[in-house]
Amino acid sequence: MGAENAAGYGIMIVMDKVRKLFLNWCDFLVEAQITEKGDPFFGGFRCESCSFPHGRADNAIYPLVCAYDLTREARYLDAAKRLLVFRKKLTEESGAVHNDFTSEWRGITAFSAINLFKTLRYFGDLLPAAFREEVEGCARASAEWVHRNMEIGFSANVNYYCAAALVNALYAERYHDAAYEVRARALLAYCMRLFTVNGFLSGEGQPHDGKSPNGCLPIDIGYIVEESLPCLIHAATLLGDEEALCVLTENARKLLDFMLPDGGWDNSFGVRNNKWTYYGSRTSDGVIGAFCALAARDPIFAEAADRTFEILEKCTRAGRLYGGAHYYEYGQKACVHHAFCHAGALADALLAGISERKRIPLPTDDERCFVKYYPEIGTYKIGTGRYLATLTAYDYATYTYPNGAAHAGGGTLSLLFKRGTGPMIAGSVYDYRLTEKNNMQLPTGARRHATLLVRAEYEKEGRKYATCLDKCPEITVDRDGDVVTARVRAMFFSAETQSAEDESRYAEFYYRFAQDGVTIRVGKLHEDILFLLPLVEGTGELVTENPFVKEPIFFLTGGFAVEEYAFSLAEEVTIKII
Repeated sequence: MGAENAAGYGIMIVMDKVRKLFLNWCDFLVEAQITEKGDPFFGGFRCESCSFPHGRADNAIYPLVCAYDLTREARYLDAAKRLLVFRKKLTEESGAVHNDFTSEWRGITAFSAINLFKTLRYFGDLLPAAFREEVEGCARASAEWVHRNMEIGFSANVNYYCAAALVNALYAERYHDAAYEVRARALLAYCMRLFTVNGFLSGEGQPHDGKSPNGCLPIDIGYIVEESLPCLIHAATLLGDEEALCVLTENARKLLDFMLPDGGWDNSFGVRNNKWTYYGSRTSDGVIGAFCALAARDPIFAEAADRTFEILEKCTRAGRLYGGAHYYEYGQKACVHHAFCHAGALADALLAGISERKRIPLPTDDERCFVKYYPEIGTYKIGTGRYLATLTAYDYATYTYPNGAAHAGGGTLSLLFKRGTGPMIAGSVYDYRLTEKNNMQLPTGARRHATLLVRAEYEKEGRKYATCLDKCPEITVDRDGDVVTARVRAMFFSAETQSAEDESRYAEFYYRFAQDGVTIRVGKLHEDILFLLPLVEGTGELVTENPFVKEPIFFLTGGFAVEEYAFSLAEEVTIKII
């Protein structure tokens, strides 16, 4: 393999399953490529869900060249060459690359440069001379644009700062340029200062350290683990910054508290979880390669990489990486963005390799009872027996919040996971709208598309008010042995106004988490107010004596099909989930 000469890495025999999935994705990308020379989007990918070519398609050059190295099949190299033609249509003379043909955003130039530099670093000797020179010219021009423009103070979320640190580090390594090394170190140091004591990277909002009224920070699990953390780990490695690598390793361990036993990520509260996929986020690269890189430091990351692979494989059908495990079965299309971004992470994993070993437990495999509170996200994590739960009062809101990115709050039960079964409740945003129109897809299929957030709700004059949006609920959590109880008092807020219609009206919830199941009790209010409980289909039994109306629904964010149970709060409601 070409990578053995370039980086001293090789593919382990135990990585055969990763190789198979990787080539499966690459085959799909080759099939999806626009190859008609007269087509204005020649070289890009047809997207079944979005019906337009995504501008970041050139990120697939790196994995496709990796596929060529693995197989020596010319079709992969030919596809990579066509992608470079497509890339040039989105590239300015300055070296900047546009996110899409209808987008002025150029921050993604950093991700384009990273993938081109990886192609050169690991496979440069394998490329035909003319193509290698083209890749080199594009990579260098884009890196120089990043160096000129993406410095501290650049108006972007922190994931772009992490990517810029890596671009400068890659450039410095290749061309021995001291100015780029200085910039890489400065960006790395800046990002390292944004980590909290609980391992979260703040900055998925601006300012990066801005706080909500309740002291919460702009944090999103999907972006941290799938984009920012891998960039920082790679940059610190190139720079030989052992101190940063030790801190990043420790923070990665802490983040495993949010990796679910099946390899999914709990991003039920994240500030950008309007783009949540169960394995990460819609337009990020993925964490499996970074975990493989950290495995030499701690074998738990080899286990985490295995679990990540398992959820990616579960979400794949016919080479298409879907945004959730239920997408295919319930008629949702696969956005090609998932595959061409995450293929790069699988290439990283193949280059790093994982040695053969026994399985070891992740933190979330532990069935002992616990309660942990994370003040920077206003969220409780609770576990007892086979059940894991998330109660969140996260109140940080970006400018997109009233336009479809209204994440869970209000002390709601945003996630319930049962070991051996999977997610039973998996909420995210209150309303699904194209807050990033080129990076999100529209729902299809027969089921009604509706939020999966647990909530009490009513409608007045055409506007909905829900407890899951309250910015300042009252929450009390107690533990007695192996039983955890939580009491929540939340007002009814509107996503649009981010305020209550009637501040004297509130709902009271009582949660009991025990080894034999989870009990929810909601106090009596009014017949026009509903308690809505979306339970993931086929995951558990709901026991109640209250009447209800049940309707099948689906939600793209997270990607789950559920049975939504609607109860009138004309009387107290008591439910047990087992």
